[in-house]
Amino acid sequence: MAAPAPSYDLVLLLHASAEDEARQKLAVDLDKLIQGQGTILEGREWGVRQLAYPIGDETKAEYRVFRFQGPAELLNELNRQLKINDVVLRHRIIKLQRNPVDLPDLAEIDAAAAAAA
Repeated sequence: MAAPAPSYDLVLLLHASAEDEARQKLAVDLDKLIQGQGTILEGREWGVRQLAYPIGDETKAEYRVFRFQGPAELLNELNRQLKINDVVLRHRIIKLQRNPVDLPDLAEIDAAAAAAA
């Protein structure tokens, strides 16, 4: 019996100063690329957040995460395209263990924190 395909998380930090259309186009293009060679399990927009430390002149970034399954060729193509895209501040592809935790909904967490304050 073949082992199940590994799952990955793609975490993106996008320039908050980039136009909304450019950030949305990147998300649509990534969705098409992943769907073409693999399967998207989940995707979340975490919104614009303060960075823990400045990256260049940027102090804020828009966070997005995609959970997907796909072959090594897909990982190579994602890395290649994300490295040359001006909208991307940073990206990381993380191979998940057998039982990955659910992606948190940061909007709910932020709302609960605001209600508690």
